[in-house]
Amino acid sequence: MRIWAFPSIYPFEKAGLQWKGIFAHRQYKGLIENGADLKVIIPVPWNPPPPLSYLHPEWKEYAKLNYPDRRMYDGITVFHPRIANVRPNRFVKKTYEERTIDAIIDFFKKNKITLHPSTDIIYSQWTPSSVVVQKAAHRLGIRSAILCIGDDVVLFPHEKPSSLEQFKKTWAEADMRFVVADYLGREANKAAGMSKPYDVVFMGVDYNYFKPPAPGETLAIRSKYNIPADKTVILLVGTASKRKGWIELFDALELVKKNDTSFFLVGVYTNPPEIDVYHEAEKRGLGSFFLGLNGISPDSLDQLYKAADIFCLPSHSEGMANVVIEAMSSGLAVITTDVGGHNEIVRDGENGILVQPFQHEVLASWLRELLTNTDRRLQLGRNARAFIVNQWGTFADTSKQLYKKLCSI
Repeated sequence: MRIWAFPSIYPFEKAGLQWKGIFAHRQYKGLIENGADLKVIIPVPWNPPPPLSYLHPEWKEYAKLNYPDRRMYDGITVFHPRIANVRPNRFVKKTYEERTIDAIIDFFKKNKITLHPSTDIIYSQWTPSSVVVQKAAHRLGIRSAILCIGDDVVLFPHEKPSSLEQFKKTWAEADMRFVVADYLGREANKAAGMSKPYDVVFMGVDYNYFKPPAPGETLAIRSKYNIPADKTVILLVGTASKRKGWIELFDALELVKKNDTSFFLVGVYTNPPEIDVYHEAEKRGLGSFFLGLNGISPDSLDQLYKAADIFCLPSHSEGMANVVIEAMSSGLAVITTDVGGHNEIVRDGENGILVQPFQHEVLASWLRELLTNTDRRLQLGRNARAFIVNQWGTFADTSKQLYKKLCSI
């Protein structure tokens, strides 16, 4: 089976793009480990070469990125067919969607790749862009499979009527539907107003990489990042947005601080922040109890898990947060909200703690418990690690069923 994978984003060796789409890449590696012949295709808008590219801002931006027609990333071939992108707009007769479909179809023609329904399938991630890829697949006479990972189900269909119609069409016309949590499958059917079959494909984790620290490792990492050695460290990893529960965590720690100052919060975030995390910490008297780190690469993130004692993600909504999986794999006591697919991995009170969103007083109560009850904290972390290793598995493990399903179509 040849799998032509269309992720919405994918790592590229340019500033700010090195880790975009890393979880899609890890799943693709897992599929290849199971025997898949997989190539990645990401159409990008065409631009003329410099100095002509300086005539239009969009041309100039893509000229800076300078995507090659073909590249290799960590053993996977990545193609970048060009989408017709003439400027000014009055000369463009087709919509962007139509031009993207043309670019996909032309890619196979130009490369003299013969497609067949029994040997080829197009597999796309992120439903807002899947609708275009899906149309191209059906025009090419092959099947399409889609993967929903979170916001494309939780947020996208509800943004505006046109988004909902696009989502309904994509969900209804896919030949196969995959979701990273059963919750997302149920929500997708609910949003679409239909009952379509879907398969759950959990995202795995490299538990030999995300693992508990070796003796002495925690203190060395804390020294590197200027994290106090004598504090119980709470870690949050997520975009600096209200939806990730930063405000609730700051509010909870403001309550905790009245009677217990043994903690230190480390917050890791990416992208331009929606909220000023330092300002929010200072407002609550937490300035000296907080370290914010921006732009930490995924290959360094394991160090911060090793530096921490508690992982806390009080999100308002999620699909299935990969950082929760990584934290559990690292042997941390996890406190997170009972949203999305979190209760499909966190067994409340056994391998982690689930709280309801927006309830900072309840969150504060559990933080106090784990700050003062070291044995309980350590046992939750051990149980979390055991669950990941013995029941959850790596990307290769979680991709086995996915590959079987893709082949069966």
